[in-house]
Amino acid sequence: MLTLRAFSLTFLGLLTGFMAAAQTPGTAPTPITLLSWVVWFLAGLVLLMAVMTAGSVTSAAQRRYEAEQGQPTAAEVAMAAAAPIEVAAAQAVTTEAAPQVVTIEEAVYA
Repeated sequence: MLTLRAFSLTFLGLLTGFMAAAQTPGTAPTPITLLSWVVWFLAGLVLLMAVMTAGSVTSAAQRRYEAEQGQPTAAEVAMAAAAPIEVAAAQAVTTEAAPQVVTIEEAVYA
């Protein structure tokens, strides 16, 4: 009984001491401050990802819109401006010397 009472009083004394120390302001950052920094960091990360996604979707939609409008690309404009003999020679050179470039349309879900 005596040891139980001694341990109980010691525990209660330590508990009240820790509670009193916890109520005094300290110089270390409080958990609320640390939590707010974490929340603001995550909010900034989410905002950055949203901006990146919006930019990607916008550029893909713009490329798709231009392709649907039938606007000629810079290479097609240059080929149309060249003389017919140069066009035939350029096509022969590009098909033999350069590898074929395949473009893949990106799907835009908006």
